[in-house]
Amino acid sequence: MSSIGGISQSMAGLVAASQKMQASMIKMANASEGGDMAALLADMMTSQVSFAANAQTLKAQSDGLGQLLDVMA
Repeated sequence: MSSIGGISQSMAGLVAASQKMQASMIKMANASEGGDMAALLADMMTSQVSFAANAQTLKAQSDGLGQLLDVMA
């Protein structure tokens, strides 16, 4: 996988995690008292972990690309 491909996949992961979090927050805000709040909270926590993992991957790819450019300069 190329660096650019990996970066775009990480960015797509960030967007997907953000969208899932937003959808869960909207569902939670509109849920009635009998709603499955535990499942919504679990979805939100999963989205948070996914976002953090993709952000760390993006940072590692960026750092690696920066080091490569430093070596080639």
